[in-house]
Amino acid sequence: MRLKLLIPLLMVFSVLFAQDDRLTLSAIVRDIDSWQNKSLEMNLKLKKIDYLFEKIVFYDSDNINIEFSIAGKKKKKELAGDLLNAHDGVMYRVRFTIVGSGNLGGLTGELQGFTPVYSDYVPER
Repeated sequence: MRLKLLIPLLMVFSVLFAQDDRLTLSAIVRDIDSWQNKSLEMNLKLKKIDYLFEKIVFYDSDNINIEFSIAGKKKKKELAGDLLNAHDGVMYRVRFTIVGSGNLGGLTGELQGFTPVYSDYVPER
C-alpha cells in the first residue's frame, strides 16, 4: 500500500524539481540594462563560425543568438585551440561578457572562451 502511494508522490515531486529555472538569453535581452558588462558562463549551441567577417554565433534553447567578434591577433591566439575543434550544433560551455543587444533581438558580447559540454562527462583516465 505504501509503495502505491510513494511512487506517484515521487513522480510528482521529480517533475516539480526538474522544471528548468536556468538563465536564458531571452531573459537577458528583456533586462539588458542590468546585465551589461557582466560576465556569464552558459551552455549554448554553436550556430556558425564566419571566418570572412570574423564572427562566431551561439544560440540557446529559445533560439536567441549571441554574436562574438573573433577579429584581432590576440583574440585569435586565445581561441585558436577552441576554434580548431569547433563544430556547428554542438553544445558548449561559453564564458563571455555581455556588451549589448544586437540588431535582430540577439545579443552581442565579448567571448572569453568555450569548451564542449561533453568533455565534463569524459573521465580523465
